[in-house]
Amino acid sequence: MAPSRVDIEKLCSHLATSDQSPFFDRVSPNVVWDVMESWKKGALGVINERLQQPLHLKVVNVVGGGADQEWATVELEANGVCNNGMPYPQRYAWVMRFDDSGTIVQVRAYLDSALVQKAVDQNP
Repeated sequence: MAPSRVDIEKLCSHLATSDQSPFFDRVSPNVVWDVMESWKKGALGVINERLQQPLHLKVVNVVGGGADQEWATVELEANGVCNNGMPYPQRYAWVMRFDDSGTIVQVRAYLDSALVQKAVDQNP
């Protein structure tokens, strides 16, 4: 059973802190994590290398979850500044599937891939 909307929001709120391990501790080691568009798993590390400070993802909205839905969508935002001073206002939608124990077993992540490419191109 998926956690409730409130529990998912609390779980994802750890992405806005310097210690994101409480979130990633709930991700299955066998998770299927698809980053939609052309970006692969690990894109957050690629972009953090081009930012003045690492991104901290803030929960904007959670839809789904709870006893009747194994899937939930989490809308996230992160505002950063690239090394060259370019603003980096990224938005994400993570569509997540939970197993019966509440562990994340599948994620489809959507983001502004054109913004990522611009940041990478202008901040080698």
